[in-house]
Amino acid sequence: MPRPFFHAANFFLAIAAALTVTATAACAEDELVVADQRGLQKAVLQASKADQNLPYRVRWVEFDAAAPLLQALGAGAVDTGVAGDGPFLFAWGAGQPIKAAYWLPPRGAGHTTAVVTGEHSSIRTAADLSGKTIATGRGSIGHLLLLRLIQTGAIQAPAPRIVFLPPAQAKAALDSGAVDAWSTWEPYVSLNLVQNHGHVVADGQTVLPNNGFLVATDSALKNKRALLADFYRRVSDASRWAENHQSEYAAILSRQTGMPQDVSVAVAKELISTPGPVNPSVVQAEQATLDAYRAANLVDHGGSVAAAFITGFAAP
Repeated sequence: MPRPFFHAANFFLAIAAALTVTATAACAEDELVVADQRGLQKAVLQASKADQNLPYRVRWVEFDAAAPLLQALGAGAVDTGVAGDGPFLFAWGAGQPIKAAYWLPPRGAGHTTAVVTGEHSSIRTAADLSGKTIATGRGSIGHLLLLRLIQTGAIQAPAPRIVFLPPAQAKAALDSGAVDAWSTWEPYVSLNLVQNHGHVVADGQTVLPNNGFLVATDSALKNKRALLADFYRRVSDASRWAENHQSEYAAILSRQTGMPQDVSVAVAKELISTPGPVNPSVVQAEQATLDAYRAANLVDHGGSVAAAFITGFAAP
């Protein structure tokens, strides 16, 4: 007897139902659904024990990059998560109902976003990237870095060919020689340098604000503000702990993410910073980020950049 045909409409109905269930769960008033990248945020909260004695439930959902994390936020499937300024403003500029509520100050002096090459590449400077093929994620902080390097003249004509790939595929493409370089972020920068003996060609120093943010949905900001405030305070406490316990943080980071210990040590050194409320000077600095996307015709949001942020979101 032939197997029954699974009609495409039924498939999409099932997906829609799953998303509805997920979004409904994210709306539970006594639960905060937190999106994480590669387990980095969860690792520091666990290492510092800042996640203990919570008066509400935290459910972690892991992503390998900011783009899918922000898509989940926009769909209401998660309440909050960490993203760099570039992907956040790219998503906000596309109309996602999200805002940056807490600020992660510049980390690693701009080294956390970089264009990297393989061990045997002859590419050594930004000027060498002209006409080359470079992998990155669309709308990612790596994409923003490439735009700024082109707009500032660090990469001159002919412009590089940008190939949009998720991190795992971008790494494979660089390793195989299918692309000449990869514009990426931590922990992938350290993975390439420490594990693959690659090289940094250019990084975010002087051309990017290098800010990160804890981003929340408009719904969570309205209905779970007290939970968000408590969670952000715990993230701040965990970050202060990590600044003084880098080796312990690196050890749990390695266990949590599966990264080699030497890579985790490098990542811990680059990523640690203590978050705080968004302030007007941070918002002003991010105008350049939004302008870079607008100049490249990648976003058409006509509003002021200030509308993307919640300032003074102080923890109790």
